Amino acid sequence: MNQSSKVAVVKTGDIEEAVNKSIDLIGGLDDLPGKKTVSIKPNLCGLKSSSSGQTTDPRIVETIIKKVNSVSASQIYIVESNNSQASADETFKTLGYTELEEKYPNVKCVNLSKDAKVKVSLNGEIFSTVSVPETMLFSDYLINVAKLKTHVDYYYSGALKNAYGFLPRRSVRPLYHGFMHKALVDLNRIYKPNLSIIDGVIGMEGFGPTDGDPKHVSVIIASKDPVAADSVAAQVVGIKPSKIGHLKYAEKKGVGKFRDIEVVGCNIEEVKTMFAFIPLKWYYIGRLSLWIQRYSRYCSNFARFLSLVRSSLSTMGFSTLEKRSSIGGLINLAKDTIFKIDG
Repeated sequence: MNQSSKVAVVKTGDIEEAVNKSIDLIGGLDDLPGKKTVSIKPNLCGLKSSSSGQTTDPRIVETIIKKVNSVSASQIYIVESNNSQASADETFKTLGYTELEEKYPNVKCVNLSKDAKVKVSLNGEIFSTVSVPETMLFSDYLINVAKLKTHVDYYYSGALKNAYGFLPRRSVRPLYHGFMHKALVDLNRIYKPNLSIIDGVIGMEGFGPTDGDPKHVSVIIASKDPVAADSVAAQVVGIKPSKIGHLKYAEKKGVGKFRDIEVVGCNIEEVKTMFAFIPLKWYYIGRLSLWIQRYSRYCSNFARFLSLVRSSLSTMGFSTLEKRSSIGGLINLAKDTIFKIDG
């Protein structure tokens, strides 16, 4: 069994002890020495504390900082983008993350929405280009610290979904919801986590990922494969991984595995619970809206492609266009224009 497909499940009594044990069970930070910069990405999608089930517990992040400092002299960045309620700077302050910055000399909180950006061309599943914050462009090691939550549109939110916070412009993030499966594959390829930890001390059920109810689970889940981590976490909260579309799509595209996983620590059945979900009528209404959003975007892109062709014909004429462009080239242009979006 490949080490990356191992998933540690550890009950939390003492949080620091549980986090350290979960990391050690999957091989520790043996790949960290020599890395100059480490980025830690918690889930800070709002201003509610970790006890609400909405955001990552800062005690987990502090334990990770101590663990990193025990094996490396790396610069550590705690990174997050602005959310719908506040700037990342305000969120860091409200939730206790600036205290970690003050406590540890090598730790800095970085608002990715304010960071300088580099536009990167990407032949992705959905993104043609992505604006990458400079901090992440030069980051050597990424630790993804997600939260154990339901999601009104996708059943479950965890490690893979936490990468959505790397999109720095909060105003346009809702535009990509209809393409979530593909967007998460692209984002987890760009921001490939070396280690994924899921904070299940207090999760969120119901109208997650922001407005649900807290649920005590008392578990830490860790893996070097974010898909495997999400698969196990979903089982812990009573959701079949096969129901989560972005997990299946991520495995299909080689991001990780959601089957044939080695679970270490305690057995899933020892910590398994059942998270409440929203009424199915609201789920299906949401899915319908996402379907409409997705195909509206395709139709808009198709109209844009036709406009480009019409403009080319009017300026160059058909014979010149035919000489300059092959059929294959036009097909590729059509595919890139219609089925890709900018990130």
